[in-house]
Amino acid sequence: MYVLSPQESKLRDKLEQQVRTGFVLRGQALRSIKRLKLYRDRFDNFESYCDEVFGFTMLYIERCMIAAETYYQIVEYLQTQGLNKILPNKQKQLRPIFQAHLNPIEAGEVWVMAVGIAQGYRPDRRLDDWQNKVLRGKVPSYSMVKLAVKTYLHQKYPPSNSFESGQICRITSGIKGKLYCWCVISEVRKDECVVDTWDSQYVVSVDDLSTMRLTHDESEQMLDLGARMTALSEVENLDEAAMWVLRGLEKLNRSTLNSIEERLLQTLEDEYLD
Repeated sequence: MYVLSPQESKLRDKLEQQVRTGFVLRGQALRSIKRLKLYRDRFDNFESYCDEVFGFTMLYIERCMIAAETYYQIVEYLQTQGLNKILPNKQKQLRPIFQAHLNPIEAGEVWVMAVGIAQGYRPDRRLDDWQNKVLRGKVPSYSMVKLAVKTYLHQKYPPSNSFESGQICRITSGIKGKLYCWCVISEVRKDECVVDTWDSQYVVSVDDLSTMRLTHDESEQMLDLGARMTALSEVENLDEAAMWVLRGLEKLNRSTLNSIEERLLQTLEDEYLD
């Protein structure tokens, strides 16, 4: 083990106290402790030190440090643009920004957009429109920042739509109650698709769809399964147990049913369709 100088020990005590306060000081303090290796008199590595002293995982530590860095990027951007300092007060509010790997200017632009959304402005405004707004008051929530990041990236880097009609995909986000459900693309638009599930139709952003890698025969099997499920969905007053089976099948990640799934579906067809 190493020995810290009195000055280093005093600095470490001060930084450890900062770690126990707000998220910005916490992130700064952790970064300083790591950079100066102020743990070296008691621990072999930074990870062991944080776990033993604070009970922090490395994932949380990394988030704290990058959140503090992002916070000061936003502060500098607002100062440069002469905008009101409406600043994050929780680490989570910054998570969508640093997870998108935005540069400092982009981080500032997204934050201004999120503040505007919190005030009730439409998120689809042009990027330069936000600079002309007098932003004050409300700090945006995590979901508002997440929406701002998504909108910003759509505007600055428009997505290309490589999906095709008839393709089978999975809904990964954006549609309440249909997370991870498989669907069939019925119409392809610029940056979104119209998709059919077994019981409804939705318009979904290309960012919220993922391709299911299926062979032609597997795709045909999925389409056949979808037709069977749709026929049942058109029956009035389906029992709750029947809906439970169908909602399980809508998240299927393969094209063939196992013996139990097939028997359950056949039982429903015998009960409601024959």
